[in-house]
Amino acid sequence: MQRFPGRRPVRYSFVWCFALMMLLSLAPQSPFPAEDASAAVGNGAPGTLDEYWNGDAEWVFVRKNTWASTGVQSYFDGTQVKTMIDGTWYHFNRKYVADSACTSLGGVALETQVRKSTDKGATWSAPVTIIPHVPGTPYSCAATDGDAYYNVAENKWHYLFQCLDGTSWKGCALSRSGADPMGPFTIQPAGGNPVVTPGELWDDICDSASDDCSSLAGGPGNVFDEGTFNIFQFDGTYYWVAFHGYDGIRGYRGIAKTSDFQAWIAGDPSQGVPNDAVADRYDSAAWRESWTAGGTIGAGAGNMIKEGVYYYHLIEASDINLACSANQNWNYGLYRSDSLTATTWSQFPGGNPMIYSSRAVEDANGILPCNVQYAGLFKDPTDGFVYLAFGRRSADPDYDGLYWYRLEKSDNLLANGDFWRSDTYGWNRLGPGTNWAVYRLPNNSPDGTPYFATNCGGLCAPTNSIYQDVAIPSGGPGTLRFGGKFMSEGAGGTLELVVRQFNGSTIIQTDILPIATGTAWQSYGGTATLAPGTTWIRYEFYLRSGVTFRADDLYLERR
Repeated sequence: MQRFPGRRPVRYSFVWCFALMMLLSLAPQSPFPAEDASAAVGNGAPGTLDEYWNGDAEWVFVRKNTWASTGVQSYFDGTQVKTMIDGTWYHFNRKYVADSACTSLGGVALETQVRKSTDKGATWSAPVTIIPHVPGTPYSCAATDGDAYYNVAENKWHYLFQCLDGTSWKGCALSRSGADPMGPFTIQPAGGNPVVTPGELWDDICDSASDDCSSLAGGPGNVFDEGTFNIFQFDGTYYWVAFHGYDGIRGYRGIAKTSDFQAWIAGDPSQGVPNDAVADRYDSAAWRESWTAGGTIGAGAGNMIKEGVYYYHLIEASDINLACSANQNWNYGLYRSDSLTATTWSQFPGGNPMIYSSRAVEDANGILPCNVQYAGLFKDPTDGFVYLAFGRRSADPDYDGLYWYRLEKSDNLLANGDFWRSDTYGWNRLGPGTNWAVYRLPNNSPDGTPYFATNCGGLCAPTNSIYQDVAIPSGGPGTLRFGGKFMSEGAGGTLELVVRQFNGSTIIQTDILPIATGTAWQSYGGTATLAPGTTWIRYEFYLRSGVTFRADDLYLERR
């Protein structure tokens, strides 16, 4: 069966002398304060998005559902996850069905199905089709890329989705009575479908030449393709919905509201909705990314969750074209705002992207198009954890799939210990010829995120090492936990993980953990007593073999 490369079916488409080196290796290098730490491992307690925003929580890998384990390629397509008050999870995603009448989709129709989990995603029920494609309807060829919302007061599920009748993309809505979404959604809106026509919402938002979504698109009225709907809030009267827009090249993210999925309010701040796009190319231009020539083209799919007074918006951004293209960068960044009328949201202070696309060359065309997709945040009310799920596209069935993480509080003192930034921020290197790099090759990492690699660049000297210095303002007593995940490429190797405690320039304690690496990822760790008088600590690993080592999830914790 044909598989579409994109998440939106409307578009197809990495010699100093020994004495001097020793002196340098003991000189403190501007320790990173603990409050700026970026956790590599969590402590097992639920973290909040505000804690993550401030560097005190981190995403911990839980599991992945892959093509190999599920038997389904691109299992993540169309993913939305909803949780119930009793802890039941529902996973809505796309289903592909052969239909020769759907020529615009290459003889394939797109439907929506749902699975159920009662063990927090460890196992899932068989899928149930909830919205099939139906000849003669606005969704005769596609009912996909939507979002579900359960209205407790009505005891009714609503699903707002992209629909295609073979000629043009629109927005449609269907509902189902009861608390169980595992069955057909057949209740039509009073006015029938479609409920959103192309450009209907964006025309109200991009109605002034001064709007970003007008100036970028060449004037008002040039943004259309409302889709990847996200129903992020119901206030008792209105459903609040975020959605993407497209001008043929660039992408935008907007917000509107509706009481019945038919009459919409958009572009009117007096009604609580913004009068411009909430994300476009201006917002992602300064991301920590090497955008291709021409820069980023803006925003696409997104997902929003409210915590406290803030709305957190996870939004994808890409280059080349919002239509999926080979060799493009396609990442996700996090924003927040306490106002839904704001058209400029605060960016994640650790810097965006938060989720990076792969740079692995996997077929004859190079890097797979839009290879990280359908990222979403949700909270389980029974365990208090915020979860993150997103899809990674790969030609390898063991890695193509849906990746799950949960947000945990962090005690890690190391900055960028899990290399989530896809750079060496916070780290230093010593020794003759020490090479290092951070790679966006998720199939090579332990958790589908960037990882660190290093070697001696030839014969290893006693000082070839990677290190980070950390301030300890109050000294001991206490206990230190330290470690990380390591492996070596091609053959086994040897590392020494060393934790030195200092008072000023004086070493007051040294603890060494010998590590024999294999060719598969393995966790290593040790403990040490935090000595009285310690003012800073050097976490350092020495390269003792002439192989390339990989490292990830490095940690130094004070207990």
